[in-house]
Amino acid sequence: MDEQQQQALDVVVRLLAGREHSRHELQQKLLQRGFASADAIAAINHAAERGWQSDARYAEMWVRHCLQKGHGASKVRAAAQQRGLARELIDDAFAAADPDWDDACYRRLIKRFGEQPPIEAKQRDKIIRHLLSQGFTYGQIKQALARQSATQSD
Repeated sequence: MDEQQQQALDVVVRLLAGREHSRHELQQKLLQRGFASADAIAAINHAAERGWQSDARYAEMWVRHCLQKGHGASKVRAAAQQRGLARELIDDAFAAADPDWDDACYRRLIKRFGEQPPIEAKQRDKIIRHLLSQGFTYGQIKQALARQSATQSD
């Protein structure tokens, strides 16, 4: 390992000491710091070979984080793609987390709009737009709204 690769590895280790990073994120940060692409890749490969960096571990952490924030599957997938994570890694992370998307959608609905069901169509449309923007499907949203109405009628 030459001097530039060693310096790149030092940066990688410092970054990973703070939090998990995907390979893509690390490469972007190294390139922003002026390292050559070959040196950045060599440093990241070195870290990955030693188990310091793992896209699979990062994907699991990222999915848990997104679920805690109340995001739906499509929003999580889009954000993961921006971070350079393979679809298979996200699928594996979803399988490990085993999220209940219907319940997640309902919790997001209640957190944002309260337990009172929408009275006007305009308010209902606003709720639907918000939940769609958070990555939930129409089916999940419909079920969450029905659950909200059923809770109020009990």
